[in-house]
Amino acid sequence: MNKYFLTVFFWMLLWACNPARQQWEVLSPSGNLKTTITNQPSGLFYCVERQVNGKFETVLLPSPLGLVRKDASFVNHLTFLRAGEIKEVKDSYSMVTGKKRQFSYVAREQEFVFSNPEGKELTLVIRVFDEGMAFRYRMEGNDTALYTVVDEATGFTLPDSATGWMAPYELAKPWGAPGYEESYRQVTAGTPSPDSVGWAFPLLFHHGNHWILISEAGLNASYCGTHLKKNCSGGVYAIAFPQHEERFGDGEVHPVSYLPWTLPWRFVVVGDSLTDIFQSGMVYHLADPLKLQDTTWIRPGRASWEWWSSHGGRTVKRLKEFIDLAATMGWEYSLVDAGWEKMPDGTITEVIQYAKQKKVGLWLWYNSGGRRDSTQQSTDFVMFNPASRKAEMEKIAGWGIKGIKVDFFATDKQLAIQLYLDILRDAAEHHLMVNFHGCTLPRGWSRTYPNLLSMEAIRGSECYRFSETFPDMAPFYNTLAPVIRNVVGSADYTPAAFSHHRYPHKTTWAHELALVLLYESGIVHLCDVPEVFKKMPLEVKQLMKNFPVAWDDSRLIEAVPGKLLVVARKKGKQWYVAGINGEPKGKEICVRMPLSAAAGLCTLIADGETPETFSISTMKVTDTLHVSLKPYGGFVMY
Repeated sequence: MNKYFLTVFFWMLLWACNPARQQWEVLSPSGNLKTTITNQPSGLFYCVERQVNGKFETVLLPSPLGLVRKDASFVNHLTFLRAGEIKEVKDSYSMVTGKKRQFSYVAREQEFVFSNPEGKELTLVIRVFDEGMAFRYRMEGNDTALYTVVDEATGFTLPDSATGWMAPYELAKPWGAPGYEESYRQVTAGTPSPDSVGWAFPLLFHHGNHWILISEAGLNASYCGTHLKKNCSGGVYAIAFPQHEERFGDGEVHPVSYLPWTLPWRFVVVGDSLTDIFQSGMVYHLADPLKLQDTTWIRPGRASWEWWSSHGGRTVKRLKEFIDLAATMGWEYSLVDAGWEKMPDGTITEVIQYAKQKKVGLWLWYNSGGRRDSTQQSTDFVMFNPASRKAEMEKIAGWGIKGIKVDFFATDKQLAIQLYLDILRDAAEHHLMVNFHGCTLPRGWSRTYPNLLSMEAIRGSECYRFSETFPDMAPFYNTLAPVIRNVVGSADYTPAAFSHHRYPHKTTWAHELALVLLYESGIVHLCDVPEVFKKMPLEVKQLMKNFPVAWDDSRLIEAVPGKLLVVARKKGKQWYVAGINGEPKGKEICVRMPLSAAAGLCTLIADGETPETFSISTMKVTDTLHVSLKPYGGFVMY
């Protein structure tokens, strides 16, 4: 008997020997997934099982539930009061942007009400899908008092044989951390985080027949964003609140609200393979529905971006060159980053007028107020104050600005969650699209406010400017982020980093080209300079001019974490396939094509003789595609 089954047997024996326990089961619509809730004197627990070959196997071991308010604890010695009827929950909806346009789901939901020894009540809501499960807490009431949650017992228990891929939650830093920009680690379940803070959502695990993704969704202004504690001994990953030091100590660590109070969903996606994880729309299923009546003005697109290659502040001259680049390439937008208020050779008005002549939409950068240093501009706090934010948005909408990039939130505290949602709501009123940077993890908000085209929360190509270790870890990271971070929302990685920056990349140009398609984002910022794009081969230029960003469908073709990734995306009748090698050795791969792509001719752009060249060929598409990948190489087929 292997270690995994011994661990499961121990937990189940411990449970079975407790005569005081109460137990309930909620099955998914097909019956393939089962969540079991157990109440016993030591606490409230849940476990998750999935059916494989007709038998249920453990996905999550008994995992703790409960929370502590300042005035009451709901952790142990709870009394079961009642259970609601099991009800079917289903929905179909469209997304403006993302890995696919149409989503639908069916789930089974049940509520359980418990009281603590003082008679105060807590409702646990369990929702089980065929693709996973989710749960959240609700506290009823109608008085005018404010309540504070000071701790959660909530956790996720993995067998100690499970392998995990996860990133540490960042320590608070003056330049805008935490921002979900740490590298992934491959660890055994129960390994403590390498710093004092803990692990960040989402978590990816594999054990036995199961792939598992764990994250958070449905977060609103009544709660903070959470992560996982440093100490996860026994494979128990417990919920943690933000650090006090985040955002210079502004805001309360513990969330506060009136009753009734509904907390965010925590969810677990489960499947046979990484394909099931990649395809999941769970984060959107659990989000609030669309709140905008008109979305026709929201236009996903591509943008030139001057900041990555700049070694100083903004200048009108250089910004015009990047507007020209966008116009030449047929890209919809150009981003004007930090420092646009004071330029040595002109004003933003001149840049705006030039962009209008070129029929290129502009986005403007703003500080959320979460970074304070000698580089401050007068706009640095304009997005934080409601009155000044609305006035600024009205002004720039009048200028014809299409979107805003808001940066340096630097915390998951409740005040920042409120700020995110306020910005999205106010921006929508002025028909402004939004991109958050230095920010929290996506939690489904792009379904509710589809003017949110992307969020950073990723270790992107800007790290070639800042991180000496990034070139070594980037190939490994790029095989993981699309199947972990990108699963829960658009990621503004800012690809197409062909040029060498302060810390030169070790990937090939074909690898960097593939990232344009591998990372999904409703606004794709192409980070390199006009001079580089001008000298690209015709076939590469054609791809860069025509690739879409809002996809009808996306499929994971092949993935070996840290080693290989191949993804296919579809717009209309056109398929695009991209793949990368995460290892320092070459390899031959055989790619199984999507059925509807297996017809006609395609262009294959692969690694050339040197890292900075391409091999380009036209070939007939068949069921399989054979590709040679150089060390840290890549390819694109369209």
